[in-house]
Amino acid sequence: MATVQVENRSSYGELVRGVGVQFLDVFNQSLNSYSLAMDSMYAEPGNKMTALAKKLTTNSSQVHLVQKTGVNYLQTMEEGAAFNSDSRLLSYKTSVPVRDWSQSISVTRNAIKDSDYRQQLDEFADLTRSGLETMDKSFFDGIFNLAFTAQSSLPTWVSVFGDGKPHASTSHPRKDGGTAQLNTFSSGTTQLTLTDTNLETARISVLRQLDDRGKPGCSGSSKLVLVVPPELEKDAIIITKSERRSGTANNDVNIYDGPQFSVVSSKWVGYSGNPGSAVTTSWFLVDPKIAKLYFVLRQGLEMHRHVNPDSLTSTFYVDCRFAVATGDWRGFFGSLGDGSSYAD
Repeated sequence: MATVQVENRSSYGELVRGVGVQFLDVFNQSLNSYSLAMDSMYAEPGNKMTALAKKLTTNSSQVHLVQKTGVNYLQTMEEGAAFNSDSRLLSYKTSVPVRDWSQSISVTRNAIKDSDYRQQLDEFADLTRSGLETMDKSFFDGIFNLAFTAQSSLPTWVSVFGDGKPHASTSHPRKDGGTAQLNTFSSGTTQLTLTDTNLETARISVLRQLDDRGKPGCSGSSKLVLVVPPELEKDAIIITKSERRSGTANNDVNIYDGPQFSVVSSKWVGYSGNPGSAVTTSWFLVDPKIAKLYFVLRQGLEMHRHVNPDSLTSTFYVDCRFAVATGDWRGFFGSLGDGSSYAD
């Protein structure tokens, strides 16, 4: 059982009544530590078709994501001959168990009564922000920071496409037994930095992704989103928004300048202490119309309060139930960007 930490009047120091000190303002750090990353998950404001995160709601403790292939190409036939025959293939299944998340704050009766700054010391408000921040952080952790992590090493709240490979892999198998595919730089190539040339290599790789029958898909043909940490935001904007190609002395037109590319920078990508292997040089390319990146919500944030009948200490609780999942690797490309050699 977790140790319960109780806040009392001494926890608030000079913020309690009767100490003879008045403050012009009291700053709540939780307001600044939280920025709604869900807002930046949209490449185009108000257009959910370009959203990085597909939000799914469920009333089950576990859900499954599955795909099937289409029918193969038509084949010629002789007059009067039997029709050609084919069968569709069931692709890999992703099983997503929804996890419980919680946090609480315990505060003594006197600490609540004697506070002059209830707005800044609002327990439910702080717990709510923590819950929303946790949801945002978990999405970026599960999809990007853990993209290079083996499925066997993933936390229980992350579920990846059921082909047994990391989300960013050099060897995604095909259901028809065809040649394996990749959505990162191959093991014979280092994890390349973000440059105009390397971005084009990634773009072509996304365009060349095949379905489980070996047929070309539509990945990369719609608006692409370049996801980067703050350290790469400047370079990402220069590469994609310059009128001419960046870093060159010629006058070549920059094909990325326009509606084809947008940049999303998040503090949660490659941050220090993240649960995966992503670093501040990591960058990712996403086709939001093809990529299946899911935030699976079973229960939104719920608030509870319990008063201990003996001590009258109040405990404020927040809990929710959600998971993060990928339903496919297609429409996604990732690089650690640090020059390392990666093979899964």
